[in-house]
Amino acid sequence: MTIIKSLEVFSGAGGLATGLWESGASHSALVEWNNHACNTLVENHGKDLVHNADASKFDFSKYDVDIVAGGPPCQPFSLAGKHQGSMDSRDMFPHACRAISECAPKAFIFENVKGLLRKSFSTYFEYVLFKIKLSRDH
Repeated sequence: MTIIKSLEVFSGAGGLATGLWESGASHSALVEWNNHACNTLVENHGKDLVHNADASKFDFSKYDVDIVAGGPPCQPFSLAGKHQGSMDSRDMFPHACRAISECAPKAFIFENVKGLLRKSFSTYFEYVLFKIKLSRDH
């Protein structure tokens, strides 16, 4: 049986990480900056995998994985809030794209809110897709 290695960024409390693990993935790292979420991750996945770190400063290049997964913060694109998209300091899609570029996985899974697909964010969403495609082509 082939073991699928994964790295998760913006792990939160680990819903996606748990789903991947239950599907047979072997995590190489879970990256999350929120201390409380990290406590939950440690409880469920062990402290050796959890990196309580800012993804914008994290070195993904040392991980050889098959899947990069995660949930970049949704607040910049949510129907609630200020709708600032890429102008919001919480927009972490550039770092999600960087994780793909540095890890060069076979696949990726990112989840976000429906608001990301609104017309007002269509140019930015196309840019994110372009960055992902560009990183996958190299």
